[in-house]
Amino acid sequence: MKISPSVLKETGHIALGVLIGDAVMVAVFALLGRLDYTVLLGALLGSAGAIGNFFLMGLSCQRAMNNPDQAKAMVQRSYTLRMLAMIVVMIVGFAAPCFHVVAVVIPFLLPSITIHAMRLLGLYKPGEKGGEKE
Repeated sequence: MKISPSVLKETGHIALGVLIGDAVMVAVFALLGRLDYTVLLGALLGSAGAIGNFFLMGLSCQRAMNNPDQAKAMVQRSYTLRMLAMIVVMIVGFAAPCFHVVAVVIPFLLPSITIHAMRLLGLYKPGEKGGEKE
């Protein structure tokens, strides 16, 4: 299956937002004198999980649109599997001492913050495709 350009584009937007958020988070840790390798590894793990989750959500929506008869079941199955994957990432981030717990959790909040920021800045308008309203 070919990945839709819109899935790649939106995943890129989310990745950029997560990376900007990570930079802010690392700067705050540095200002508080708490920056160490566990923060960087935690940010890396959490960001990979958050960006991967968004990308897989986009793929599942793309597949569902191509198969309307099974769309609901496909999206529900994808949601369940993605939530399980996020739980695994969180458990690894909490259990392994090489990850800072806060630095693992914060990146999972950043895709939502990125979407809201894009709306506020006028970079994203729901219901538009290619500059034209659907």
